[in-house]
Amino acid sequence: MSDPAWHHLPHDPRSFFDLAEGFDRRDLKRAYGKLIRQFKPETHPQEFQRIRSAYEQLENAERYGRNQAESQSAADAWKPSANTDRQSTSESQPGNTSASDATQRSPKRPTPPVSPVDEAIGNPRESYTRLSQKHSRSPLEYYILAVLSDLLVKPANNSEKPSDSEKHRPQFLQWLLDGLQEHPQEPGLISLVAGTLRGDVPDDQIQTLLPKIAKSIRSSLFYRLTEPLWERLLIDQPFEIFEVLIRECESHLRQGDPRGRLAFYLRILRTAIWTAPTEWTQSQLETLSRQAADLDDSMHNDLEFVELLHSYLSSTKSSASALPARATMESFLRTYCTGDGPMATAEMARCLDEIARDAHGVQESFPINQEQDDHSLFLLMMMATSDLAETTGLIAPAPDEEKNNRQAVSCLRDLKNTLQDVVHRVSWIDTTYKWLPFAGSFAVLLILFAGLLLISLPVINLLGSFTALVVICVTCLIAGLGYPVFYFCWIYSKYLAERAENSRQKYFATCYTKRWRGRLFRYVQSCGESPNDSLTRLNGAAAFHDDTEWMNLVLSFCHGDLGLLIFARAQLFVG
Repeated sequence: MSDPAWHHLPHDPRSFFDLAEGFDRRDLKRAYGKLIRQFKPETHPQEFQRIRSAYEQLENAERYGRNQAESQSAADAWKPSANTDRQSTSESQPGNTSASDATQRSPKRPTPPVSPVDEAIGNPRESYTRLSQKHSRSPLEYYILAVLSDLLVKPANNSEKPSDSEKHRPQFLQWLLDGLQEHPQEPGLISLVAGTLRGDVPDDQIQTLLPKIAKSIRSSLFYRLTEPLWERLLIDQPFEIFEVLIRECESHLRQGDPRGRLAFYLRILRTAIWTAPTEWTQSQLETLSRQAADLDDSMHNDLEFVELLHSYLSSTKSSASALPARATMESFLRTYCTGDGPMATAEMARCLDEIARDAHGVQESFPINQEQDDHSLFLLMMMATSDLAETTGLIAPAPDEEKNNRQAVSCLRDLKNTLQDVVHRVSWIDTTYKWLPFAGSFAVLLILFAGLLLISLPVINLLGSFTALVVICVTCLIAGLGYPVFYFCWIYSKYLAERAENSRQKYFATCYTKRWRGRLFRYVQSCGESPNDSLTRLNGAAAFHDDTEWMNLVLSFCHGDLGLLIFARAQLFVG
């Protein structure tokens, strides 16, 4: 596998991922996942971090609706103009100079213009003074001022080692913010400010810095640039601080394109939902739903995830959360929503490994008679693990096809050994709800007609009417022959068939729980495949051995067994 084009980082992540100009978030995830499978965080931590940073830079821009056709890298945006006027040899010499004079004079080469970067390197203090006194500056000049401020502007305490409060280089950031005020959509400045806010701001400076940024950048760009700071604030501080601060900052912003605010709250809700009051979360979700027309497909998926998470956290019972396997799943989801970087990835991998090894705990957490919050948790796990597989490459090696085929045949054989008892029990259920009521009711009918005939015989003998006796006998015969039709077409189908089916399904569910489920959990654990692949393989083995009919019954429970599906999905991450 060829090495990535590292020279494109950090200024040109799109070229690094080899993406077309009109790429979307799915294209980005596929390209990112391909690289991450080559550079896993546990074996290549430095390379992983560079790839992750490039991915986050592009993913952030895509969520906030960057115009790809107009954007460019910081390096390209600040290159000096290629068409700088240069003096040619003919311009340096008068046009009427004679040939003899030209030979007597030494030709003068034109002096190349000095670029702002070269000037800053050669005379940093003079360059800083000159640029800081200008009324209007180019993006490159703002960047030069920011860099020179690190060199020339000393800390207030004049110490050689800056304190923690000075590590975020306030003057550096201020020059960049001033540049964005003059050039609001300049991609190079946006990239630099975003990078600075992501990694160079101490925790104790966040609360004072955010209102200052809101006053400097009053557009929806504020949300995109400060998103990492808000996430850190939510993780480290009580929610009340976030709520007061976001209200203060938004009071300084102008109303504009709503997409920036929507993208911000869709992402920030994933972190805030764990500590925010239910009423606040519900209010934000209602606002997002009302503006759903402004969301693209990826943002709709994000909204669906947050709504499911809110539904689950609002409805789940404390007794359910106390179950070890379910608590591990909730820990996985919380890390997925609030964590970032290799440490969060390692923690999620640990949670999935724990789930993949706890078959009993998963079965206990997901009984066959699922409740609604089970479905919410199942969907959340499926969505989160799918995204994790795409964005981290935490997928086990390809399974051994031959081994898995043997496992499918072995599982099929073990399940089939219970079939005879199941058939006998189902036959007894049919007898109980179908034939015993029929036999009993038919016997009662015969007794009634026999009694009627015995009562009628003395009367018939007294009257001497043979015709009446024939009529009674024919009536009894018709009733005896017609009753089975009446019973099966009306009484059984209307009153007993549904009860018989419910009893069969209840028995099948009991069989699945007590006889089949444990064996199926061992089967998917040994396969290490996706839920669909492992069950399809089992169905194929049943078809090969002409056992499709009863295996369809087993698989119908498998596809509804949320615990089995989550357990099988977790096997993909155990390598």
